[in-house]
Amino acid sequence: MLAVAVGSAALAALCLASVAHDDLGMSSYTIRSDALLTALLVFGMLMIGLFSKRLGRGGG
Repeated sequence: MLAVAVGSAALAALCLASVAHDDLGMSSYTIRSDALLTALLVFGMLMIGLFSKRLGRGGG
């Protein structure tokens, strides 16, 4: 199940990058930096959610 989700996300990212580069005229550097920033934000949100669940269970 996780492999399907990761594969779907990668395919969607490639399609969006292609549209942004070919149709909207964005540079590869801009697309790459925005993708890295977004990945960092998603990772941060996942970590906050993981640790908030762990701290919530231990406190009460």
